[in-house]
Parts: sequence; structure tokens; C-alpha cells
Amino acid sequence: MSNTNQVILDHTSAVGHGNTVAAWACVGIMAVGVIVGCVGFTIASTPVTVVGIGLIVVGLIVGAVLKSMGHGKGSEKLNH
Repeated sequence: MSNTNQVILDHTSAVGHGNTVAAWACVGIMAVGVIVGCVGFTIASTPVTVVGIGLIVVGLIVGAVLKSMGHGKGSEKLNH
């Protein structure tokens, strides 16, 4: 029996894995926030944990602002 529902993957076009200033800034800030939050949770410090969570939120906001400023995917400011 042959499977007539075959899926063919085509990776010839540009995929664009978020290699933009907005994506790097967002992920970088959020990574620091996760590390700070994990350290705060591990040492049972609520203020440090809250700062880590706050950094994650700040990372999301920075990413959104940079994308709206034209530094995200699909922008003319990209040098690709």
C-alpha cells in the first residue's frame, strides 16, 4: 500500500529564523530575565524572582518597540 497523503517539505525559500535586531534584543533580555528569575527562585528571594519576571516583560516590550521601529522581520532597514 502506498501513502497518498505524503508531505513534501520545501526549504528552498528563505526561512528567516528571527535574525533581526528586534529578535536578538528581545531574546537576550528575556534570557537574562530567566537566569535572574531562576536564581531568585533557587535562593528563595521573592524580590530577585520578581525582577527576573520583570526583565522578561521588558524583553517582550523592547522586542515589540524595535519591531515597530522597523528593526524586525520584513523591514526595509534590514541589510539582507
